[in-house]
Formats: sequence, C-alpha cells, structure tokens
Amino acid sequence: MSTDVERAAHAFCPRCHPDPKPGEVLTALCGAKHPYFGRRDRPVNSCPACVTLAAASTYACGHPGG
Repeated sequence: MSTDVERAAHAFCPRCHPDPKPGEVLTALCGAKHPYFGRRDRPVNSCPACVTLAAASTYACGHPGG
C-alpha cells in the first residue's frame, strides 16, 4: 500500500465500529488498519479504494453499505 493511501482518510463500516474511541485501531473498508482520529466530513485526501468500496451495496464484512 502506498504512503499516499496510508495518509488518506479511510472509510469504515459503521456497524463493525459503531462507537470508535480515539486511538482505537480500525480496519478500513480497503483492509488498511489504522488508529481512529475522529470523523472528517470533508477529508483533503480520501483513500481511493475506500471511496469505491463505500459506494457498494454490501461491504466485505457482510453489512449493508451504501
């Protein structure tokens, strides 16, 4: 995975991670694991893989997406 993607804002399943705490390690939709630093409404740099996966009707974990 490139450093650009690692520095990007990732998306995650809200059902797998309903109430993440700051610093908690989450698994993003693209599979990257990273600490949670809060939600960003308009990230400057979004993970392109997460953007694509977030639009899916079902996430890889089996929860409904969208």
